[in-house]
Amino acid sequence: MKKLLLAAISNILMIILPLLGKPELMFNGKILFIVAGSIFMWLTQPPVSARETSDQKSSDRFSVLLILLMCVVSVVVPVTDWAYCKGGSAQISFFTYLGAAMIVVGLLFRAWAVSTLGKYFTATVQIVDDHKLIRTGPYGLVRHPSYTGAFLALTAGGVILESLIGFVISCMAMFTAYYVRIKIEEKELVARFGNEYLAYQKDTKMIIPYVF
Repeated sequence: MKKLLLAAISNILMIILPLLGKPELMFNGKILFIVAGSIFMWLTQPPVSARETSDQKSSDRFSVLLILLMCVVSVVVPVTDWAYCKGGSAQISFFTYLGAAMIVVGLLFRAWAVSTLGKYFTATVQIVDDHKLIRTGPYGLVRHPSYTGAFLALTAGGVILESLIGFVISCMAMFTAYYVRIKIEEKELVARFGNEYLAYQKDTKMIIPYVF
């Protein structure tokens, strides 16, 4: 129930409020696909809470709030540009299919990462007593596959809506958020696992397989 509430709040902020000036566009197929993707993402990850954010502030440094803010920016900008600058076109093109594919692949890759990490996957940065370093599944491809999947899905809005400025800004916003989060997270992981994690860093790329 909490996940559904968070999904509803996020879609109100990212979709409904920006489209209040053109409410008929809320039922456009492209928008509905983005909304469905947002709901799927919330349902396949642990919910974030104000209490957890406060309790883990020493390790998380409120990076979860930065990610949530940048997620809003990465969706609002392309939606607004599409609705008010590009006329809210419903025309299907190559970019529609490309953006849809990015959302599907990104969400499935992220869900795989969340499932593989299991109880160790948390909304905020935290290390539990029996924490284990997982290097199987998607974690054998990149060190932070959940961020890889989310980045792909969240930047797809600018593609599916054919908003170049929206795509560029969403890429900048999410790269900034995840780069900050990864630096904080990896500091904690190095402190917990030491040379084992340093070796993992050397052997496995951060977020793009075999590249970065």
